[in-house]
Amino acid sequence: LRIRKKVAAFIIPSKFTVSKFIQFGVQPHKIFHIPTFFNSTNQNKALVSYENFALYIGRVDQDKGLLTLVKAFENTNHSLVIAGGSSTKYDLLLKDYLKDKNHNIQFLGQLDFAQIANYLSKCLFTVCPSEWYDNFPNTVLESFAYKKMVIASKLGSLTELIQDNDNGLLFKVGDYLKLRDKVNLAFSDQENAVRMGNKKKKKIGTEYSPEKHYSSLLSVFNFVLNERNN
Repeated sequence: LRIRKKVAAFIIPSKFTVSKFIQFGVQPHKIFHIPTFFNSTNQNKALVSYENFALYIGRVDQDKGLLTLVKAFENTNHSLVIAGGSSTKYDLLLKDYLKDKNHNIQFLGQLDFAQIANYLSKCLFTVCPSEWYDNFPNTVLESFAYKKMVIASKLGSLTELIQDNDNGLLFKVGDYLKLRDKVNLAFSDQENAVRMGNKKKKKIGTEYSPEKHYSSLLSVFNFVLNERNN
């Protein structure tokens, strides 16, 4: 059907995904890089604090690296809260895996953002252990908005958002021991974790603002209309 050739413009949140589209034959002049935005009007206005637990937000499925995550936390004294549902009942497999093992891991299930924000405002840091190419995870922007550093897989767009030892920590994809090392580092130097968590807060109001996103979208729409008119 040659559908790809009929598309006038592709709007893509991450530079990494842009590179993949170009690699597989989409014409670069049709591609527009516009990052996702964070809607601060939905932000819980509660004071940000830093309590002694880590937080994962998102789908609880195999491709998101959850087994790597729970392995990193098992047999440690560190606390992990997992907020998210599973379309494949993978959470049940993880709970079964953890049965009779030493751990401080809590599964909250699917929550709305207001409920998630309660934990996001209190955690020490968040973890994004994906083992597939995330496009531009909203959870990372949400972490920035709540001044939380992110420990993430060194993969795809995550390396655009997170600079190692600057606003977060990166680890080798799928390596739970490397992830455990980063988790130990964050908990052992909480002052540094707080410092890194504050790094990207300003960009939420500028680079990742709804106003900038809206303006960028209008530019693309005008481009497409002008191309069609010409």
